[in-house]
Amino acid sequence: MGLKAVSVYSRKRVLLAMVFLGMLLHAQSPEQKAPPQRVFDEQAASRMLLQLSEALQGHSQKQFLALFDLDKMKDGAIFKQQISSFYAQTESIRVHMNLGEIANEGESTTVSVDAEIEAEPRNGGPVAHQNETLTFTVVNSGGWKFADVQPRSFFSLP
Repeated sequence: MGLKAVSVYSRKRVLLAMVFLGMLLHAQSPEQKAPPQRVFDEQAASRMLLQLSEALQGHSQKQFLALFDLDKMKDGAIFKQQISSFYAQTESIRVHMNLGEIANEGESTTVSVDAEIEAEPRNGGPVAHQNETLTFTVVNSGGWKFADVQPRSFFSLP
């Protein structure tokens, strides 16, 4: 019986040593993180458009504007005021966006989007409906952000 007890004890020691060694190696190994994405691709565009759609339909001005680099945007302060007015005037927003062409041009990327929006005014007027091809300019500002959108009138009531 003594041999069996020694055998079980030595197996436990070996098992504990292996677990400890595995933990030690894992702690010393460098973290393998995905490298930052340098090229704006279809997946990144789809993700940003989904976030934009969710912000519009969720009536979240804060989430919507967080997707834009207003400092890099020409007339960014005016665009922010326009969006504030748009959200204040609308009761509900429905939007559908289809990703079109993506063109990488040096430091920025241009994304073409076929977009449809329905905005129900707070004052009870008729539902505003627009179909447009939007052109977004995307830049990497410590993460992908929209630096422009044309035509900006898409995000306003008639």
